[in-house]
Amino acid sequence: MCFGGDIQEQVRASVEGYIGQNSTDRITYEEWNGDKLANLIQESFLREDLLPENSRPILRKALALLDEPEASFGYYTQLATALFNVAAEERSKKLTSLRQMSICLWILFAWARDNGNLEAAYLSAERTLLFAWDLAKNEFGKNNKVAKGIQEAFQSVLGTYSQIADEYINGKILPHVTVLDGLSTAVRPSSSMDVNLKLFDLLGRLAMYGLWTTWRATIADEEEYKEKLVLRSRYISDAVKSLISNNPALFLPIKDEQAIDIFLAILQMAMSGSGEGDMKLWLSEIIERARFAYEGNEPYPCTIRDYAELLDHPHRGDEEYRKEVTEGSILYPTIALWAAILGDSKVYEKVTNFKDECLLHCNFQLWYPDETTEDNLYTNKDLHGAALSNVPIEQSPKEFLKLVWEECEQAQHFENLSAREKGLWPLILLASRHYRIPVPVHFTLPYQKNSDTVLSDLGETGDD
Repeated sequence: MCFGGDIQEQVRASVEGYIGQNSTDRITYEEWNGDKLANLIQESFLREDLLPENSRPILRKALALLDEPEASFGYYTQLATALFNVAAEERSKKLTSLRQMSICLWILFAWARDNGNLEAAYLSAERTLLFAWDLAKNEFGKNNKVAKGIQEAFQSVLGTYSQIADEYINGKILPHVTVLDGLSTAVRPSSSMDVNLKLFDLLGRLAMYGLWTTWRATIADEEEYKEKLVLRSRYISDAVKSLISNNPALFLPIKDEQAIDIFLAILQMAMSGSGEGDMKLWLSEIIERARFAYEGNEPYPCTIRDYAELLDHPHRGDEEYRKEVTEGSILYPTIALWAAILGDSKVYEKVTNFKDECLLHCNFQLWYPDETTEDNLYTNKDLHGAALSNVPIEQSPKEFLKLVWEECEQAQHFENLSAREKGLWPLILLASRHYRIPVPVHFTLPYQKNSDTVLSDLGETGDD
């Protein structure tokens, strides 16, 4: 009995019952799951035509360097890009490329798991899933043989991504979230900067895992299974809160783009319908510590991306340098946005005062998809999207929300994104996390119903 991955828990009893009822002295059954298939492929793919000849050495390098995740992921990205480009040029090769991506990802996962280091597999799974959607998106809704094959191949990639995320989150993150400084210690940092960068990265991953769980709950047909997923989503939200409270480094981002991870974490807590008080407290801590660090010339949120420069930040305290590394921000308007939604006028006022008294030079921005986003969101092959610049946080929270939400209504390109239309909205958030693109403001639109309290129905956005 051959399965593309592992058998889901809810169908395991049925499979075992079938085997027991139909096994005889002459008929026996053997289960071939993803690991078995991957092992068979590993034994023969170098001498067969499962991959283009020029792609085989790249996969070998990705597997050989699993102990160096960045290098391994770099080689895997070369491989995935090459397979993607072949399919993008010839539609007839979409199915083949998707199947090759799926096989390569599972092989990488199998080796990474045996190696005890899932980092490269996790990043590769994100990239593969986004590439796979870009290839498959136009085939959904069609019923011909090729389209169905492409849909199945995409589901296979999604299944592998989900399994890798399960193992990573359950094995690497959740056991440590309730321990004070548990993950801060587990990352084995060489500097406090490394702790900060890794913790916000892990926060985004954990939040993304919760958002996928919430999505699965919205599409589940069986009520019992749906309830399990709802409870699981709330459990992940509690884990997010524990991760934040037990790791003080998460009270002060060092990179402005870490607003993406903050947005995802708050979105997950909001969608599960819990944690309003925790969200307010966290946002308050962030803005207070950011201002204290800025005024004391300690490491404060900045737009620097280069790691070496970040290690030296702030290397000068003069006004010219400070203006240079804080010339724009998505962090502070993101805090203001959620403070307004949560009805926290105190936090909103803290952002406003910080802007007026220290950051008049800083361009506060929020991001919206534009007409080029659909073609670039899942591959990041080119710049896309539009910014609402100089966000007017000097206005009242109510007027501020009205303005940013009216901009959403005028910028309808979000509604036309294929992942949104097909009900796979977590892909948009995944692209934001993976490619470091600001989260579209449109994900806050359900809060228009009542911006004084957190709502729990945002999980239905994919089905409206």
